[in-house]
Amino acid sequence: MDHELSTDSEATYRLPRSVTPSRYDLTLEPSLDTATFEGHEAIAVTVHEPVTEIVLNAKELEVLDGSLEAADGSAIDLEKVVLDAGSERVTLGLADTATPGEWNLRLRFRGTLNDRMVGFYRSRYDDEGASYVIAATHFEATDARMCFPCWDEPDLKATFGVTVVAADGLTALSNAPEIERRSLPDGRVRVRFADTMI
Repeated sequence: MDHELSTDSEATYRLPRSVTPSRYDLTLEPSLDTATFEGHEAIAVTVHEPVTEIVLNAKELEVLDGSLEAADGSAIDLEKVVLDAGSERVTLGLADTATPGEWNLRLRFRGTLNDRMVGFYRSRYDDEGASYVIAATHFEATDARMCFPCWDEPDLKATFGVTVVAADGLTALSNAPEIERRSLPDGRVRVRFADTMI
């Protein structure tokens, strides 16, 4: 009896395994002035069975648009995006059926740099009489979903390639070494980090 309850509970909270990720190529663009961020990601996924929707975790994010791209360059657009705040999930309705195989899920999204020290958040610190605002992350145990749409479950490990676009003069750090820094025409810098496992 307890086992059945556990299984039912697990089915309620676990994501479907019809689509699973292997690599995230994630770009984050925080704005400390507006306490917001935008991002985009390309997620290498395996579709295990024909699907017309993809379900992943997202909390306090707005998915702006996206597509599912095949290796041959063809793409299936998103037909609808349904956010469920209660289950902390987003369901991406596809305009056509995705067949089993390797795909790239491309999403654009935005959110707020909250002040609760979870997900992608803002904080203040004082140094020599001056006050500074920073953006930081805290993803344990299930708060990566507050920064980017993802499969935020411990058994779905993936490789991450992270890029941060920030105002020139700010320091961008990740849990992997910086491998490229490029100045942008708008005065910001694009900082790319080596791939890491999370």
